[in-house]
Amino acid sequence: MNFYAWLSLAASMTSAVLGGIVYSLNRKRLLSKIFLVTSLAGVYWTFTEFMMWQASNAESAFFWNKMGFLWPFFAVLVVHFSLVYTESNWLKNKFTYAVLYLPAVLFAVTDLTTELINGAPVMTYWGYEDTSPVSLVYGLSTIWSAALPVLALILCFIFYHRAREDSKKQQSKFVTIGFAIPIFTYLVTNMVFPSFAIDIPNLGHIAILFFGGFVGYAILKYELFTFDAAIAAENIISTMPDSLILADMNGKMLKVNKRLVSFLGYEEDELIGKSITKLYLDSERFMNVLKELAEKRVIRNYELTCKTKVGEEKIVMFSGSVVRSKTGRDIGITCVINDITERKKIEERLVKAERFASIGELAGQIGHDLRNPLTGIKSGAYFLRKKGGDLTETDRTTILGMIDSAVEDSNRIINSLFDYSRDLRLEMDNCTPKSLLLSALSMAQVPDRITILDHTADEPELSLDVSKIESVFISIIQNAVDAIAEKGTLEVRSAQKAANVEIAFIDSGAGIPESVLSKVFSPLTTTKAKGMGLGLAICKRMVDIHGGIIAIESTVGKGTTVTITLPTRPKNEFLVENGLMTTEQPLFTKS
Repeated sequence: MNFYAWLSLAASMTSAVLGGIVYSLNRKRLLSKIFLVTSLAGVYWTFTEFMMWQASNAESAFFWNKMGFLWPFFAVLVVHFSLVYTESNWLKNKFTYAVLYLPAVLFAVTDLTTELINGAPVMTYWGYEDTSPVSLVYGLSTIWSAALPVLALILCFIFYHRAREDSKKQQSKFVTIGFAIPIFTYLVTNMVFPSFAIDIPNLGHIAILFFGGFVGYAILKYELFTFDAAIAAENIISTMPDSLILADMNGKMLKVNKRLVSFLGYEEDELIGKSITKLYLDSERFMNVLKELAEKRVIRNYELTCKTKVGEEKIVMFSGSVVRSKTGRDIGITCVINDITERKKIEERLVKAERFASIGELAGQIGHDLRNPLTGIKSGAYFLRKKGGDLTETDRTTILGMIDSAVEDSNRIINSLFDYSRDLRLEMDNCTPKSLLLSALSMAQVPDRITILDHTADEPELSLDVSKIESVFISIIQNAVDAIAEKGTLEVRSAQKAANVEIAFIDSGAGIPESVLSKVFSPLTTTKAKGMGLGLAICKRMVDIHGGIIAIESTVGKGTTVTITLPTRPKNEFLVENGLMTTEQPLFTKS
């Protein structure tokens, strides 16, 4: 029995078992794969050497010698493994792979087809061994095969020297030693000893056992190769509190996490391979969201409505991003779904509670404000009842006018409270800044002492609830009229700013004190003798529900400017999500 041959084979087989263990711990990581391939390449090379050493005749030895022509790839894989282990930036350059593997291909083909690298085997005391021909190719292959393992060792040593974390340093120390022993043994027994005519077999195969032992210890002690970004990502996906979907560019679900399965009540196999639109109540609208995602690459916080397996509706916040391959090609989308059903219910209750709390504060003011017109109505009715026959027609007309005015004041107070407290819905229609102003002026009461300067334009075309914005204009015009004591002007300008239009009301009135200006949009804030201070609070609600902004600038003694900024086309998702639109409209309009 050839002791060297069997010991060499046992060492390489041990290395292969180690490679299988490492690969089984993490089958996705490149390092695990390259380690397994390197181990198997070592087994193949060692087996051909084993069979040559064990050959019974020269012909059989020659055959197995030629079958070992893949030995250059083992040398390359050792370097490749060290590059991956040390996280070398060289691997980011495709030229590195050509430098590594192209010579290996050339030397392997040369060894298989010629005897320029390995000569015909001869019998030695440990069995048949190939001879070393005197050729340039042999010299080059020898230098190349010696340089590669030395390079691998240097890379590992540098990595060990630069490691800062104690566990990583200890880990790299054992890996470096595991590299050093077989490399040193290979160089000494296969190159140095033959140069001095020392007759000894190549013990590099046997020394692979030390590599397996040290790296195996590193695996057990420091869990080498068992933690990486892929494992971390898998754990994060499976335990994250939000639902996650990975889909292809057509919206077909490829992977879902446990949270989505429990949230919607489906089994995982009921979702994989199905269209993601299956999960949403309005599939057409969601397809438009996917189209926008494809265009913008990333979208965040879109409110959508999902449906569970049993048909229950869930309000969710949808975010998504497009995933690209290394070559820059779109390969799929990542979707994160956050259930906000309970939060929306709480928000709705809080908004209503806040508004009702304001209404509660208004109750006292309403009682006070209604008492005055009711007193006027009561007094007029008393005079008509007691002295109706003695009143002149002029007196009767005056009293009836007083009653009508009191009734109108009462109605105004009640309507203001109703407008502030009710839920709003929008009926969208088309208009322009000029048409809005002209309609509002026709309904407002503007005295002759005030000059209206109309600088609004008949463009752009706006899509909004005309009656509600007209009521905002009327309220602002009436405030300007009340603020101008004698003669004055009210200038109205419009200007398009990108996808918005700005409409400014500039009056020459008394202005608003600074102490009041900061809270003009709060209910119960007013500088008038009559009214509850709901006008601007209602105006703000009307503008807000269109996705617009209302702002006020004022200087006491010079006047006030009220600026309303409205989107020319309010985002329909904003209107639908807030329950403000009653008519069906497409989510996205073509430009």
